[in-house]
Amino acid sequence: MQIIGHEKERALLRQFATSGNISQSYLFSGPESVGKALVAFEFACLLAGEPDFEPTEALPHPLDVMILSPRQEKKRGVTKEKSISAEEAREGIQFLSKRPQSGYRVLIIRDAHRLSHTAQNALLKFVEEPEPQAVIILVTHDAGSLLSTLLSRVATTRFQFVPEALLAEKFTPLFRSQGESLPDFFFSLGRPGILFRALEDSQGFARDKELLSLLFRLSALSLRERLKLAEELAKDVPRAIRLLEWYLPGIHRQAAREEQPKRISQFFLFLENVNQTLSLLKHSQGNARLALESLFLAL
Repeated sequence: MQIIGHEKERALLRQFATSGNISQSYLFSGPESVGKALVAFEFACLLAGEPDFEPTEALPHPLDVMILSPRQEKKRGVTKEKSISAEEAREGIQFLSKRPQSGYRVLIIRDAHRLSHTAQNALLKFVEEPEPQAVIILVTHDAGSLLSTLLSRVATTRFQFVPEALLAEKFTPLFRSQGESLPDFFFSLGRPGILFRALEDSQGFARDKELLSLLFRLSALSLRERLKLAEELAKDVPRAIRLLEWYLPGIHRQAAREEQPKRISQFFLFLENVNQTLSLLKHSQGNARLALESLFLAL
């Protein structure tokens, strides 16, 4: 488990754990792929009394730690993330109700914005009347999707992008050791999760780079090529969301280089369209292909 950056946040959490000044409900919020879930896991291990725990295939987390994540499903050739159901949330609450072996029992909920409304209400009841040695950590890059009543009852730790220089320092030697290099653009995104994925799944990441290159050349693509790109991205909605998230900073940079007010206005109008499409893909079960086609044809 290698965490890049977030030293202040980690030091504060360690202080909470060692001093006993612990809130029983936390929200770790901030951009996607910056390391929130890894810090949550590190904190959970501290609370569970296993600060030196190292995950293995046989034992991926301490016995007093449970991790709940959205499941992916594939229907008619399209991959989407399912919401975390109330039943799954209640399983987590049941886990927390049992006596820990040492320290605390901890429930980590990754992508907590995928909790259904009913699941959030189930958690709210537990947050209001928690077990004495139980802690919930909600991890999300979209805190606005959570109930305001739930947000008001959690201690929030906010995470930022990791500095580009730090990512280049840590990852450049790792890529060189594999005989590979990575464009500076990916360091500038400030998301170590992207870089770890590039190291662990070079083949899948290579395809991501190809698709991202097509996005940056979108205005030069023919109508047929744009529709084909929309079709491919729509088959894997989580990947489409991931690539559009990477695409946004690049559009910002292109807009910053422009000098003509009309062109700048066009860029920011397109940025708004990309954000609207991202919102549809994240929060709606609608037609992903249609949403992407509308975006690509609007440029």
